[in-house]
Amino acid sequence: MSLEADKKNKQEPVIVEVQEYDNIKIILSKIIVPFSEIAKELSAPDVYSGCKNIPFENRDPFYKSVIRNEFADAMRSFRKENELKV
Repeated sequence: MSLEADKKNKQEPVIVEVQEYDNIKIILSKIIVPFSEIAKELSAPDVYSGCKNIPFENRDPFYKSVIRNEFADAMRSFRKENELKV
């Protein structure tokens, strides 16, 4: 059977109700999830791709606060390391 034939004969999803939880590991190991089909429906056009240059002044206030705190922490640890070396 060719790939084209497989695409034409799509199978309907099978819904299985688990009544015996002793065998759930066996059942879960046999499940096949077609992520390529799921991913087609999910798209996030609002996600930042990283290509746009946004000046720091125009960034979200929360983002600026986090970056400033990270920078301050890095500077404090840098100073401590240099004080120990002297």
